[in-house]
Amino acid sequence: MAERNEQPLARHRRGIAGAVAALLALISTIHYLQPPSAWMRRGVVHVAPDGFDGFLGQSRRFAVRTIQRAAWIAEPGETILIWPGIYRESVRLKRGGLPGRPLVLRSAVPGQVVISGGAVPGVMRSWQWRPVGPRLWSTAVDWRVPGLRWNGIAAYRAGSLEQLRQICARPGAWPAFSSAERRLWLCLPGGESPRLEQLEVRRPMPVRTRSGGHQVASLWIEAPYVEVRDLRFDFVVMAAIQLWNADHVLIENNHFDSADVAINDNASLKPPQAIRIRHNLSSCYPLFEWNRYGWLSWQELYGYSNCTLVWLRGQDIELDHNIILQAGDGIKLSPEGGSNRAQHNLIVETTDDAFEFDGAARHFRVDNNLIINPFVAFAISPVSTGPLTISDNIVLIPPRPGKVGYGVLLKLMGGPSRHVTLQRNSYLGYSLGNGAPDSPLTDLRIEANGFALLNPRDHGLAQADQIQWRANRYEIISFPRWRQGLWDGSILNAVGGRPRSLGPVGPAWMDLQRDPAAAPLRRYWGSPWLIWPREGGIRP
Repeated sequence: MAERNEQPLARHRRGIAGAVAALLALISTIHYLQPPSAWMRRGVVHVAPDGFDGFLGQSRRFAVRTIQRAAWIAEPGETILIWPGIYRESVRLKRGGLPGRPLVLRSAVPGQVVISGGAVPGVMRSWQWRPVGPRLWSTAVDWRVPGLRWNGIAAYRAGSLEQLRQICARPGAWPAFSSAERRLWLCLPGGESPRLEQLEVRRPMPVRTRSGGHQVASLWIEAPYVEVRDLRFDFVVMAAIQLWNADHVLIENNHFDSADVAINDNASLKPPQAIRIRHNLSSCYPLFEWNRYGWLSWQELYGYSNCTLVWLRGQDIELDHNIILQAGDGIKLSPEGGSNRAQHNLIVETTDDAFEFDGAARHFRVDNNLIINPFVAFAISPVSTGPLTISDNIVLIPPRPGKVGYGVLLKLMGGPSRHVTLQRNSYLGYSLGNGAPDSPLTDLRIEANGFALLNPRDHGLAQADQIQWRANRYEIISFPRWRQGLWDGSILNAVGGRPRSLGPVGPAWMDLQRDPAAAPLRRYWGSPWLIWPREGGIRP
């Protein structure tokens, strides 16, 4: 009798278990696949830090929690609307939009969405710091730390403990660190001890899965017709935005902080096409400060980071009204075809090149940009194809005590260069260029420019006799005159320089006179070449 009753009970239990399994499978399917729900969202997928990825994102109340979830379910023509907060995630966008129906990622409140490369603060609570030398501390860690901030300011990443000890002992040292697989060393020159509330570290870097390029990015775009607006990419691990086989992408009104490259492509796939980058701000503060007063050498900074806004090839690329502050290389761009232009950009303080052209630079016009205090303004290193036209730019290099000779207009090296024209530019600085004898020139024209120089025209240019010079104006200046002329504008006026408006630059939501990210601009604010009119815009 007991056996006869056991069989129905077992069947009943198996039926319940099967129903539960089916329900779980259904929930899983709904969660990971896109149900036919776009009509419920009315064109907007809402994302919020307190959301739930099981929702459909049809409102703020039913927002999804991660940008990645929104990227999975969004359809062409929809907007991923991200509500204020910090999002510690890396997003892979494999599906974009269509012509006339782009997929848009934007902040619900401009400037108040942070996509962060920082680790969750809780992972640092178990760290046990101990002193290991004058101003040096050490702790065991679970990963090799790629980046660190102390009191909100980036610390210099030393290549080894030996280098860290050496630079930490120098006068004027800033916070610095070095890390191995299971160990972190921290230099605090102020003599204080490490405190959790003052420390931020970057999260572990994912393992590379493909060869070439930046394999880690906060936002990986491998889809066409995408717009990215009004976001802050903070404490970026490597690239902020990686373009992988992408085209027709608009990147506008964003702030990039501490990115090795803010916007990057990859040479192993089809070059990007129809990319517009406008009204962004990229900063790697305090990169320039580390060198300004002699704490770190140029060689020590050169290997630290590219710290550049853009590193692209491709075709039909436009960069306009961006601000780049304290970069390694400001813009690295060498298009391979189409029609390309970089104009009305403000580049302030680069430890290497403001513009680097290392490739075809085909049909590329660089005009009406203001460049202040670069190591090199334009690096032709080399231009293999062209034509590249550099026109109507203003380049101002202030003299630095003990650093005479650090800044020039042109770098001509790396191999043969072809079809480059510089015309109607205004330049105040040390000398016109550095050039290598093994880098011959074909059709390089320098025409109708105004140059105020500490040294003669041919100083440093091994290829001066290969250049076609025509109708340029020169004024040779003394070191004291150089210093004065930066601020009163008289020297460039004498050689034909004139103020030209850049118009509004940087993110429209950012107050450049108050936002801490724009602080490096303020030391130049009294110059006649950098004015913020009441109606908006910067006038160089």
